[in-house]
Amino acid sequence: MSLVPTGEETAARRRDGLELARADRGAAARVEVLSSFNVDLLPPFLVEAFERAGLPVVAHAGPFGRIGEVVLDPSSELYAAEPGAVVVVPAAEDLLAPFPSPELVDERLAELEGLVRTLLERLPATTCYLVVFGTDRSPFSQVLDPLASERGQAGIERYTTGVRSLSGLSPRLVLVDWDWAIRGAGWQAVRDERLWYLGRMRLSQVGCAALAELVARHAAAYHGRSRKVVAVDLDGVLWGGVVGEAGLAGIEVGEDGVGLAFQDLQRELLRLHDAGVLLVACSKNNPADAAEVLEKHAGMLLRPEHFAAERVNWQDKATNLRELAVELDLGLDSFVFLDDNPVERDWVRRACPEVLVPELPDDPVERPALLRDASWFARIATTAADRGRAAGYREQRGRRDLQSRAASFEEFLASLEQQVEILPVDDGSLSRAVQLCQRTNQFNLTTRRYTASDLERLLADPGHELLTLSVADRFGASGITGLAILRHEGERAVVDTLLMSCRVLGRRVEDAFLALLAARAAARGASTLVGLYEPTPKNAQVATFYPDRGFAPVEEGVFALDLRASTLLSPAEIEVKAGARA
Repeated sequence: MSLVPTGEETAARRRDGLELARADRGAAARVEVLSSFNVDLLPPFLVEAFERAGLPVVAHAGPFGRIGEVVLDPSSELYAAEPGAVVVVPAAEDLLAPFPSPELVDERLAELEGLVRTLLERLPATTCYLVVFGTDRSPFSQVLDPLASERGQAGIERYTTGVRSLSGLSPRLVLVDWDWAIRGAGWQAVRDERLWYLGRMRLSQVGCAALAELVARHAAAYHGRSRKVVAVDLDGVLWGGVVGEAGLAGIEVGEDGVGLAFQDLQRELLRLHDAGVLLVACSKNNPADAAEVLEKHAGMLLRPEHFAAERVNWQDKATNLRELAVELDLGLDSFVFLDDNPVERDWVRRACPEVLVPELPDDPVERPALLRDASWFARIATTAADRGRAAGYREQRGRRDLQSRAASFEEFLASLEQQVEILPVDDGSLSRAVQLCQRTNQFNLTTRRYTASDLERLLADPGHELLTLSVADRFGASGITGLAILRHEGERAVVDTLLMSCRVLGRRVEDAFLALLAARAAARGASTLVGLYEPTPKNAQVATFYPDRGFAPVEEGVFALDLRASTLLSPAEIEVKAGARA
């Protein structure tokens, strides 16, 4: 689905956006736009795009051409509004006129860096979306050599590269690379020369809609709204033809013709797999036939080891998807389902409305681009936990097999040889901590969707401790899979946040984590440890977590443990290592 969509793509985008918008919502946040050119047309497009991403906002455009003035004035409307997000659009044509000399480029980049630093410092709870806004025009296009200084092209490219280099200033700074994203559609599709001369607008309404879509896509990724699982049919999706009828040699997948289109779709799925999206098979098929293709066909890029789970049978696909969700310990709202059969797509939409079911093009050559351009799995960057997720689920199968052979649960735990490491959140683990806050639903006692700015603020507060939990066992390391936020209030300490990935549940790791929190609270002088539970549609499994561990109810959703009379012990079968401050 392209950034500048056709009418049909717009309808599909709205439908798929409404599916994504079923995600958890909060109150409408304020988005301020600061631009070097007139963007008065942009706010309503931003509101609509953010709404489809499940992020209700109100949007306001500041005075154009006055980015520096607004940011540097502490009494400006920007700071009075205390927005949740600020979108900064510094266009190369505006900042580098009349000619992008190296000296002018360096000066403007230094100014922009200073403005961004000031904005983030004065708005510590705000996310800044900095747009890389170049141009397709050189100041002197009659000079054709792209490296000639008179042409000015090198200066513009130096500027856009410099803006991109600002991405490391803060976790609260998100780069939105409009210059790269618009390459496919072309500048002529998003510009109206009349609007520039009449109102100093560099974007048409189509351009404003495209920019709003791109910013909203980044915001959704920043807030963890992406899906986690892609469930694929096999016949007609991963390869052409029906293997049960055509046999191994008769299906289409390979380096030529339409077979290459199927192979390219697999390349896109492999990229998603490597970025941490789980790949599962959901197909009506003979399991032996499907396995033969995955294991033996020379044209296949996807192999059995790339699938976190499979349901290849003759059950209806809605039932299979429900079973896959249970096996993976994920909600159906984490799934995207790809199927070439419109009847199957319609059935899954009706039976499993949480699953996002896009319209797969009839022509296989159009499908790789659909998957490549869709925003369902978008993320700002990948973490080590993302890259190891598929392997982690394969390791989970080994643990289930071990448990099925163990004589008792205690024997199973002892044979796992679990090691837990609990460390303070730092610069290296902050992005993973944010990711856990945004994405963890089932074992999440309070489901508070803290952003990077929120966690940075808590880290700076000596009354809070932020701790991550990592787990390793005989099958491998699961990486950072837990987060706790402990708030110290004198004689009592409050567990503000306690969450864990479903991959490590049921192994008493949660008890080791809670025992350490109790020890930390006591070490800081607390006599009472308070646990909070805020129910959501997805975290019912932890409703009795605190009472089951000896906490007494105080009021609805509040439980207390007397640290002077009770001691929480870490399971003997788990080796716990804690960092210096933990």
